[in-house]
Amino acid sequence: MADNAQRPRPPPKRRRDKVQLSCDPCRHRKLKCDRQHPCGTCSRRGLTNSCNYATTSSTTPDAPRPVAPQQSTSLHGRLSELESLVVTLMKGQSLPTPPAPKSPRPSSPLADVVPENEAASPADPGILKLRESGTSYVQSAHWEAILTKIRGLKEDLVTDSHAPPGSHLFYGPNRHATRDEILAAVPPRAVVDRLMAPHFDSYIITPYLIHDKKFLREYEAFWKDLSATPIAWIGLMFSMLYVATQLQTFTIDFTDGRAESLKAEYLTQKDAFREKAVQCLILAKYTTGGPYILETLITVLTGEFVLLKESATDGWLLIGMILQIAIRMGYHRDPDHFPGISPFESEMRRRIWTTILQLDLVISLEMGVPRSATNTHIDTKEPRNLRDCDFEEDTAEMPPSRPETEWTPVLPLIARGRLISALGLICDINADINPPSYDEVIKVDALLEDVHNRAIPAVLRWETMPHPITDGPNLVIQRVSMETTYNKSRILLYRRALISYPVRQYQERDREPVRICLDSALKILSFQQMLHEESQPFGRLSQLRWKVTRIFNLDVLLATSVLCLYLQDVDKFELPETAGETTWSPRAEEIRQQLTISHKIWLEMSTASVEAAKVAKALSIVLKNTEESADDGSWPASYDFLTDFDAMPPNGFGATFNNQYFPSGFYSPRTFFDNVLETGGT
Repeated sequence: MADNAQRPRPPPKRRRDKVQLSCDPCRHRKLKCDRQHPCGTCSRRGLTNSCNYATTSSTTPDAPRPVAPQQSTSLHGRLSELESLVVTLMKGQSLPTPPAPKSPRPSSPLADVVPENEAASPADPGILKLRESGTSYVQSAHWEAILTKIRGLKEDLVTDSHAPPGSHLFYGPNRHATRDEILAAVPPRAVVDRLMAPHFDSYIITPYLIHDKKFLREYEAFWKDLSATPIAWIGLMFSMLYVATQLQTFTIDFTDGRAESLKAEYLTQKDAFREKAVQCLILAKYTTGGPYILETLITVLTGEFVLLKESATDGWLLIGMILQIAIRMGYHRDPDHFPGISPFESEMRRRIWTTILQLDLVISLEMGVPRSATNTHIDTKEPRNLRDCDFEEDTAEMPPSRPETEWTPVLPLIARGRLISALGLICDINADINPPSYDEVIKVDALLEDVHNRAIPAVLRWETMPHPITDGPNLVIQRVSMETTYNKSRILLYRRALISYPVRQYQERDREPVRICLDSALKILSFQQMLHEESQPFGRLSQLRWKVTRIFNLDVLLATSVLCLYLQDVDKFELPETAGETTWSPRAEEIRQQLTISHKIWLEMSTASVEAAKVAKALSIVLKNTEESADDGSWPASYDFLTDFDAMPPNGFGATFNNQYFPSGFYSPRTFFDNVLETGGT
């Protein structure tokens, strides 16, 4: 008995903690996980961004460790601090004394994740809350202090889990992936088919880059043998899926729990598809060029900056890189110079090159910088007006173009390319440090008028509403796009007239540029009103509401800026016999009425768009000031748009704007309304 009494008791049995090796989504759904990052199951389901692993310190040295996303050092330090606080509360002990500053190794078992500067910091003094009624203090181990730290930790987690806005090609959360990893992420064919169909129906960019029949043959061959398909083609498919999921989110306009869940799923798939498209580009060494590279890059650019407008700077850099790769591949030279290029490939190269030139000019205008491509080294001809069924890969001789009275998917590309040639000259003039002479402006205007009146096909020319019921919504939008581009070009050509208009000794030719700017701006705002009405439920353009709101907004902002500037200096522009009157002229009143309609439209759109809410607020400030000026016959002296423009930061080339040059806000109209909101109209 004595021996038994002296025998030490065995330690109490404790259930050994089971190490979680599966990722969180697989563990939640009870699916098999291969413990990669991302795992194969999450990749196939398009949930690569959600594939995370639980971290634990109980794993044995020999146990396989799942690869977890890398966290910031500060986040690790705050995690260890929070864990120490919880352990202290559980044991009912006081806070441990921090190690001495020169201690070679901290005593905490989690010291390997605590930064040196935090290990050597003084003891935590607690939290002091400042209120109007006084101050309140709690020590660090109090539950309020723990909650405060958890809130800060959650903010860090949100920040670290999202990639910075902009192009994923430049600084996205991408990693090098193998071909097998990329193929494992391909969704089932039923999912891809369901997304591809609306993508082709959208006519957003695909008809200019992809030949339908050729792509369909490659698509069928891909599903028969995934391993034999070029990685660049797979990247093209992923980029098309990336755009398709965005288009799906735009079409979800009902608000309920199911819609929110569906939209969240599409957004998750969108990020996963973009990641895979970029990984395919990297694996294909896209900077060296090759088949499908330009098509994939342009499609990614469309998703990132044409539809989402994430970062104008990155879009400008990306289109510049695309342009340089295209030049390296010889797209700037017409294929007729090179007999080795087949007729089929020649036609597709012309389409792609025309698309690149248009994107280069549009994005450069949005950035307020010169375009990258100039006419000095380009001789590529415009594409033919052909349908994809008119020619094949084995076509020995291309058929003649269809008459331009017949609409084809590529006809808008041809017509816009002709307008872009004139708009490009206007942008080159505006980029010149020396202002153009009056004769130069008149010469370019004559060219623009000739292109508008003669080179735009009749089927794409804007006449009057309503259009025939046989015209589809895409055709109506293309007509509006042509006319909007023309009016925008006239504004940019005569833009200096609104700044350098002489107050005295003016001539009739000084008034004509102002009239052109105002007429063009009012025309654009009338399009805004028409598009908004027709895109309402049961309207002719209701199915393409996403295209209306995302493609024309920048041109509407430009026109609005012009009209606001005119109202600011209305006494300077009006005729002498009406300038001193207390009531406004019919012209000024027409402008104010059109801005009032535009303000109501922006206000309706503000429920779903932060940018629309900002513009609506800025316009309310402008209209309020114009109403005051209409009452007392003078504009409030405390607000001056020109002063705001002169205070704008320098442009991208370090030059500042003054009254000799057009304000930067008219190249980037969002800056204009940012200034209005910052000053508040006072």
